[in-house]
Amino acid sequence: MKKAFIYTACVLLLSECSSMDRFSQSIIATQTGAAIGSIAGSIIGENIGGYRGSYMGSFIGSAAGALIGASIVNREQPHSRHPNIDKTVPSPYLIIRDIRLQDENWNRVVETGEDCRLIFEIYNEGENTAYDVTPMLKGGKGTRHLIYSPPAVIDKIKPGEKVLYKVNLSATRGLKSGEAVFEIYLDERNGFGTPREEFSIRTEGR
Repeated sequence: MKKAFIYTACVLLLSECSSMDRFSQSIIATQTGAAIGSIAGSIIGENIGGYRGSYMGSFIGSAAGALIGASIVNREQPHSRHPNIDKTVPSPYLIIRDIRLQDENWNRVVETGEDCRLIFEIYNEGENTAYDVTPMLKGGKGTRHLIYSPPAVIDKIKPGEKVLYKVNLSATRGLKSGEAVFEIYLDERNGFGTPREEFSIRTEGR
């Protein structure tokens, strides 16, 4: 009889948990695991030590079963790099790569009066198209005398597609030698942008 109950409880645990949210799954799995462990421990304890063995086995089995039941549910929940995104809906995944400076004399330094370009690549490594992607560039320390073009909206980036993006950059009088720090990130119409990240370029004043 006890063995039949264990089998039935296992079937119910697997069938019921599949249609529940994670919190409900955890409760049901813990309770069912405790019941199964209690009965299994009772059977084993009774065979080994009679009535007292049955009681002790039931107590130990109940505690162990509860832990195992809860751990099964937690282990089945996949971790996502986008925890707030519905995994059933394909989404874009944008990445900025290979930020570099292109200057007139190719010394990779922005100099006063020189016309330069900041170039970087935007990849969509997701499963859906990204729409209205706007590369945002914010000047930080050392960028006071640098002028750069305003952002241009990219209509769409399909899955697996790469876009080469260019920002016109020039330096005015007053530029100091050292380093200019920028912050860069992507905005996307449906909220699939990128976090802010920093990069720097060398500068040389005259």
